[in-house]
Amino acid sequence: MTTFTENVATGSSLKPVNVADSVFRGYKEDNRFKRLMGSGENNIINVKFFEKGEGDTFKFPFSAGVPLSSWVADTTVMEDTGAQLVKTTDSITIGLKRVPILINGYTMSQNRATFDLWENDTFEMKRSVGEKTEDVILSEFLNTSNGRVQERYRYGSDYANWNATAATAKANVDNTDDKLKLSDIKNLALQAKRKYVSGGLRMNPYQIKTGEGGAPARKWIYVAHPLAIRDLKDDPDFLNQIIYKDRPEFDLIGGSDYIGEYEGVMIYELNNDSMLEATAGAGGIQIAHNFLFGQNALGLGFGKVPLTPGTAIKKVSAPEDRGVITIMEKDHGQKVEAGFSYVIGAKQLCENTSGTSQAFGTIHHYTAAVE
Repeated sequence: MTTFTENVATGSSLKPVNVADSVFRGYKEDNRFKRLMGSGENNIINVKFFEKGEGDTFKFPFSAGVPLSSWVADTTVMEDTGAQLVKTTDSITIGLKRVPILINGYTMSQNRATFDLWENDTFEMKRSVGEKTEDVILSEFLNTSNGRVQERYRYGSDYANWNATAATAKANVDNTDDKLKLSDIKNLALQAKRKYVSGGLRMNPYQIKTGEGGAPARKWIYVAHPLAIRDLKDDPDFLNQIIYKDRPEFDLIGGSDYIGEYEGVMIYELNNDSMLEATAGAGGIQIAHNFLFGQNALGLGFGKVPLTPGTAIKKVSAPEDRGVITIMEKDHGQKVEAGFSYVIGAKQLCENTSGTSQAFGTIHHYTAAVE
């Protein structure tokens, strides 16, 4: 049963309704990446719930696993032959995020009587939490400050367009050869399977089930801006080769357009202009920052919101204080301001078992995106 923390008298509008819990769940329900999220390393977005709050840092571990060469046969002596497993970690720091809304024209008694009928404002706050969570996730995927190596980046169609200076590499993307094509999707999948820093870890595809009770399938997920998808659909090979379904058996990115599947890659359109970089390409053209995802591409963490013991502000919290709604009276009860707070952090996961940091589950792909 859902429980709440509150310091308002029994019978008030803040009796234990599931408002705070519902709003907090907006992090998942109203976030287009929700089907890529889950607890465990098989997921593209690895979600963890931490017991602490604002400013705390936590580690995501990686291991290279047991090499096949460690196996012995028959009566071969195993003593002193074991391989030491190579392990590395990446860290995530969580921080407090808050949003307020103002309700005019309520007396406090009216507000108390109608709080659990306050459906529209609760819905909008819930949707805003989902949008903010999506923004936190996408902003971190767009972050190229860590793990940038040739094996995890591609500029246009040619692997050789790479340059150690990011601006130089982006300037190699032109509007002739580097529009998104099906052959790019195929080559990105091959890059994910074959390319990795020497001594580092390979990317692994995302494992999904092919329907209720179905067998598991291993897929890569490709996400691109609509302008890149437009060019993909103009590719002569597209109509001849793509496996297209309006309602795929396993749709993975809510609110986005499923484009089709090719060479084991499920292709999605994500309409968000933060993926565009104006004037960054050859001759100053606009380019798009697209992604190929495998397992454990990003770590997403939630902490607990600290609650003060005072009574000046009315509070109701989701279970374990994962999300907190606070309510303040203003103008002698004619105005009420409600706020929602939660503690969140995201990190594009990188591993450095080789001594060189590389993105663990993401290949960044830049393509032309001219309007």
